[in-house]
Order: sequence, then C-alpha cells, then structure tokens
Amino acid sequence: MQVHQAAKALGVTPRTLRFYEEKGLVAPGKEMENGYRYYRQEDIETLRWVVSLRELGMSLSQIKGIVANINNADIFIRKLDLARSELYAELSDTIDALGAFDATMDAWRRSGVPQLDQAELSAKRLRGQRVLRSSWSDRWKYDEIALQYGAKAPIIALSSFIEPELYEQALVRTSEWVDPLDGENGLEVGAGSGNLSVMLNLPGVQLTLVEQSAEMLSILRERLPLTDTRQGNLLALPLSGRTFNFIACSFALQHLEHEGQLLALAEMDRVLLANGRLVLTGFMNNKKSPDNVDKGMTPSLLPELIEWLKCHHYSVINEQLSHDVFILFAEKQ
Repeated sequence: MQVHQAAKALGVTPRTLRFYEEKGLVAPGKEMENGYRYYRQEDIETLRWVVSLRELGMSLSQIKGIVANINNADIFIRKLDLARSELYAELSDTIDALGAFDATMDAWRRSGVPQLDQAELSAKRLRGQRVLRSSWSDRWKYDEIALQYGAKAPIIALSSFIEPELYEQALVRTSEWVDPLDGENGLEVGAGSGNLSVMLNLPGVQLTLVEQSAEMLSILRERLPLTDTRQGNLLALPLSGRTFNFIACSFALQHLEHEGQLLALAEMDRVLLANGRLVLTGFMNNKKSPDNVDKGMTPSLLPELIEWLKCHHYSVINEQLSHDVFILFAEKQ
C-alpha cells in the first residue's frame, strides 16, 4: 500500500505519515525501482494504534514506547498505565489553572482595574503546585519491595515505624469508619498491595484503587482482578469529576511533605461527592516532629489537616490508636 492509499485508509494526510516515520514510529519499505514508500499490513496495524492513541491524547514519545511493545501485553499495559497517569496530571494542572484564571478575573472585575500583583500571585501558586506534582518519586523503592515481599510489602516498608499488630488494627478500624454500603462508589488512594482494599471490596460496592508503584499495581490486579485499578499518585489522581461516596487513604500521606499533603487533600476533595466521607489513617502529630522526617516520612500535622477540612466544609472526628497513629474521619457537607 503506497503512502496516499495508506493515508486515506487511516484518515490522515501523507505528510502526517511521513512525520510519524521521521519520529521512528513506523518504518515503511521502499520500492527499489522508484524509491516510493510502501506500507505492509503490519505497518498499517502499527499506524492504526498510533492514530488511535494520538486521538486519545497521548504524546508521540509516549506512543513510541507503547507501540514498541504491542506484542508484550504486560509491558504494553504498564506503558498505558503510565501514559494515563501523566495525562491526568496534565488535567489536574489545567483544572488548577482554570480555577486560578477565574479567580483572578473575578478579582480584576471587582476592582475595575487589572492588577499585576494578583496575576503574579496566582502564577506563583500554580508553579508551586506543578513543581510538587512533577517532583514526586518513589524514594522508598516500593517496586523492589513489592517484587520481594508481595502483599506484605507495605508492612515491610513501614516496619521501622509501626508494629504489624497495630498496622492490622489500623486497617480494620479504617474499614469500620468507612463502612462501605451496597451501591456506593468508593476510592482508595495509595492502595499499596491491597491489604485495606480487600476489606473495602464488599458485595455491591464499586471500588476504584489508585497506586503509584507499577509492581504494587500488579499485585492489586492479581488480588482483585475485577476491581478498577489505576496508576497514579495522590497529587494527581487519574480520575475526573465528583464520583465517589467515600475515599480511604491509609499510611500514604506521610510519603509527602506537608504542602503536598494539603494538595493531596484537594485532589481527594475534587472527586468526592457532596455528603461523601473521607477516612485518613496514618502517622499524625499535633506539632512538627523531625524524628521520622530523617527516615523519609513526614507525619501529618493533625491541626493542619483538621483546619483544611473544616475550611472546605467538612465535619471532622479523629480517633487515636497510638501516640502517633490516628484515624481522621471527615464528612463533606
């Protein structure tokens, strides 16, 4: 099939096909007598993937890594997981930018004069949030721990901070506070290997799980094959719109600095329905403590979380399980 025929069949221009060739996405053959390109059936198949994934919003660099693994289902899905996570991070940035844009325009309209200070303040805040989202990394090597320990990986990772018995008690109490009901849509963020997930996955509950680690995600999919599982982190949830009746998060916030924890709360609030409930379990203090920060953990400031939630119209209750392990229950008004 020559370039014009291939372009017509795919609904694109010949120039687009040549561009994809330049980017290394496809390598058509060339006829010896005239040098014209010709596309084999496997080239057309690859290009169908390229065109479709491009329409779905993926970048050419993302697509190149994906189509190179078409015949390896596991790597193919992992590449798609990561691409979707990156797209939702862009969406979160766009939503924040639109909100800041609206607020800035409203302020200018009220004052009657466009004020540079207002624009600079909004831009500075947005830059800070983008830096937070882009700076997230798996400093705790959860992929390696998941490969080595499987479902026990989270408690192994937390073994310097909490005894297994208290960890298990905290998960049980978290599930009791969440109290999933038949017909509800629920979300667990930072789901790890699914130790809390299996308690929340009750009949009639539509559960979605978000986890950053690809190897943890693999364990989740093996343990809960019928559950919607997505790769993503707390700073840019791979979800759109207000969908969930409840959100649970256990021992995940402490992997973020305090500013990141508040951004994570904003992300959870973004997808939680009115009258929904949020249950946060983890290491919390009433004042800053440097003890765990040096070990890669940042205990949440309980007053800071409570203040943020109340300012965003939540009623809040907390339960203390040990000197530094708390459960925070918040209901959205």
